[in-house]
Amino acid sequence: MTFKGTKYTSAFIGTLESKKTLEDIYLLLAENAPDLESIYAEIISSSSEQTCIFLICRKSEYNKLDEALRKIGFARPSSPSKKAPSQLKTAVEEKINILKREIEKAQEEIKSYSGERNGFRFIIDYYNMRSEKYGVISRLLQSNRTFILSGYIPKRDVQKLQDELNYKFDIAIECEDPSPNEDVPILLSNNGFASPVEGVLESFSLPGRGEVDPTNVMSFCYYFLFGLMLSDAAYGFIMTLICGIILAKYKKIEDSMRKAIKMFFFCGISTMFWGVLFGSYFGDAVDVISSTFFGTKLTIPPLWFEPIKDPMRMLMFSLTVGVIHLFTGLAMQFYQLWKAKKYKDAIYDVVFWYVFLTSLIVQLLSMEMFVNIAGLKFTLSAKTGSIAGTVALISAVAITLTAGRESRNPFKRLLKGLYGLYGVTGYLSDVLSYSRLLALGLATGVIASVINKMGSMAGGGVVGFIVFVIIFVIGHTINIGINALGAYVHTNRLQFVEFFGKFYEGGGRKFTPFAPNTKYFNIREEINNG
Repeated sequence: MTFKGTKYTSAFIGTLESKKTLEDIYLLLAENAPDLESIYAEIISSSSEQTCIFLICRKSEYNKLDEALRKIGFARPSSPSKKAPSQLKTAVEEKINILKREIEKAQEEIKSYSGERNGFRFIIDYYNMRSEKYGVISRLLQSNRTFILSGYIPKRDVQKLQDELNYKFDIAIECEDPSPNEDVPILLSNNGFASPVEGVLESFSLPGRGEVDPTNVMSFCYYFLFGLMLSDAAYGFIMTLICGIILAKYKKIEDSMRKAIKMFFFCGISTMFWGVLFGSYFGDAVDVISSTFFGTKLTIPPLWFEPIKDPMRMLMFSLTVGVIHLFTGLAMQFYQLWKAKKYKDAIYDVVFWYVFLTSLIVQLLSMEMFVNIAGLKFTLSAKTGSIAGTVALISAVAITLTAGRESRNPFKRLLKGLYGLYGVTGYLSDVLSYSRLLALGLATGVIASVINKMGSMAGGGVVGFIVFVIIFVIGHTINIGINALGAYVHTNRLQFVEFFGKFYEGGGRKFTPFAPNTKYFNIREEINNG
């Protein structure tokens, strides 16, 4: 492949894209270099992806042929060798065979250590801990006989730490609160109901210094929204049962995994709750099974209503949930500002918006056209709507005058104020985002009903029963998997974008104390000071 030609000729060895015949090659060369006088071409091999060719021409025509070949996509070998390709292939195959034998030998040696598996795992954990230990030691300030260790510890553990260290060592301990501007790590502390969603919060960002931990409020909203999206009592029961069995049977699973399973346990309970309210048990499985196999239609009525039969009602409920969720976010912002003693900011940025948005909602409820579209059974009086409109106008002016208060230039302050008032469109889009509660709830029920209908199409005999069971099990397994994933993703989205967008910035770093970080063994120290 390194052959360049003879004394009077130049050779070209390489490939062209796709499969080509000699006629195609000569035609392409004639089009791109019509004044070439003598060319010899030969196809060495071809496939659907490429054609390997050999060409030769007079030395005086080298440049013309080289330019023509570049135009038609000619490529020389990337690693040409003095040996023939057949010889290279043989050498490579021999090397492959040698490596295969070495792999087999290595595999046999690895298998011979199968009885030492736990020993290897222990060694991995042991040296990982030692590596972390000496990494910490390297950062200590120390002399020949003393060292200084500084760091953070939860305030509730200070006395316990002091007692334990004083019992074992001659040591000097100083504890002090961090300074206001110090970048302290964040340690979340929540009850058993809220702590399962801490992983969701961490995937977004931990609270920054001075921010409130939203986990408690977020946990209730999270379970509520997840169950509303999945909203099938049977699906919720399956989730709750599986998660409950795992939590009861496996006591030593990692804390993060236990929290995740516990989160889905509560989500399953919420799903059961909404499924009972909406009368969904594997969709309409009770109706289909009773009418197909028992000749009589049995229905479990919903405690509230069926979203499939009354989607507008479900849509209005979803939007109402959205308004409450967003107002809860504003309340969290008010709490943060008030706690930080930013009283004016709390009034300007929260109270004015509360008044403005509430007034707009009241005004909408006084409009007959909106009430008819929403299917509501009540309409507020025109006088109430007029009062709400006046209050909305006053609060809009207040927002305009205060939203740009950080600017000293009156013109800029006014422009920033108008831009701040324009944020009402963001509230509108945020509320509309909660229509996904309707979409995902209907998707779960409709797909479940279609699966039941498909299963019942074979009739009520023995064959029909077998077909129904197969379609029922496979279909509902896929449905619960897809829609549970959808509920998880969209619940996170409503928390991260709509809810957190009203008050939460995050940016904190996690409190990660020096501790045994092992992969295979769980290490717990029991201390007996007696």
